[in-house]
Amino acid sequence: MATNKIEKASVGFGVGRQGGPTVIEVRLHHDTISALKGVQLGFELLNGISAAQAQKIVDVLNENVVGVVVSSASEIKTDVKKDDKTQAASG
Repeated sequence: MATNKIEKASVGFGVGRQGGPTVIEVRLHHDTISALKGVQLGFELLNGISAAQAQKIVDVLNENVVGVVVSSASEIKTDVKKDDKTQAASG
C-alpha cells in the first residue's frame, strides 16, 4: 500500500550566475527534506532580464514564500501472515 510522505522546510531565495544565464537559487534554511539532500535547485531566468529585475523577483519571493513542501510516495510494507490471508479469503 502506498502513502504520501510530506516534508516541509523554510527557504530563502538569492540571485546566482553560474557563468551563463541569471538563476534564482532556492536556498533551504535547514537540510530537513530527505529527497533534497545534496540537491541545488534554481530557476533559470529569460535572457535579457537584468540583475536589478532578478533582484526584484527575489525580493518578492522572499517576502511571500515561507517554505517548500515536498510530497513523495512511499511504500508501506505490511507483514501479513499466511493464516490471515486464508481467513480473509474464506471470509
